[in-house]
Amino acid sequence: MDTLSIRCVIIDDEPLAIEKLKGFVTKVPYLQLVASFQSGIEAIPILKSEQIDLLFLDIQMEDLTGIQLLQVLNYKPCVIFTTAYSEYAVKGYELDICDYLLKPISFERFMLAVNKIVDRMTVNAKAEKMNKVETQDAKAIDFMMVKTDYHMQKITFDEILFFEGMKDYIRIHTHEKRIMTLQTFKNMEEILPADQFCRIHKSFIVSLNKIEKIERNQVFINGEHLPIGETYRKTFFDLLKKLGIIH
Repeated sequence: MDTLSIRCVIIDDEPLAIEKLKGFVTKVPYLQLVASFQSGIEAIPILKSEQIDLLFLDIQMEDLTGIQLLQVLNYKPCVIFTTAYSEYAVKGYELDICDYLLKPISFERFMLAVNKIVDRMTVNAKAEKMNKVETQDAKAIDFMMVKTDYHMQKITFDEILFFEGMKDYIRIHTHEKRIMTLQTFKNMEEILPADQFCRIHKSFIVSLNKIEKIERNQVFINGEHLPIGETYRKTFFDLLKKLGIIH
């Protein structure tokens, strides 16, 4: 998180409790108070329309309790329960509450709870950033290098129709050419993107987006009829379903 900013909402049916929490929030530069409410029902519109990171939530309120409010939200921000009743602690942790503050709340205890939120958000932000980098890296590499004769040949994944096993060699079929390489299917499967290629037979790996038709345990690609082996049939069709290619 380059610039830490946590958008928060306070919901408590006690005006004095709201004012105390407001005072705590204003002391913390990275906490941004979006709104405060004395009723969970009043808070629902803003919780559904805006991105709220943190909710300071009382439990025992008229009309709608804090627990009931969480149950009606489509998404749940980080939640810190603020209550005078310790018997709700177990229920709070069942709802994956970040922390549980018993009234009267000291600023020191308030900051311990907020720091938990900062730690969680920091971890989540790092994980999201790593996922983006991994996704970008995966998209950036759209080719492979294979050894053929006395040189390394570049082949983009998009030009490949299918791979054909021939004893110790693999023949790579494209629209323009056929390339022989000394390679094993096991090594080839480790190189190829799992969402673009699938092994359908002990002797064939196919490019999924080059499949023209599937009929009678055969795959049709560029006029070739390739058999679907019984050993690979379930994995092949499960992948097609997972990717939404068939339903």
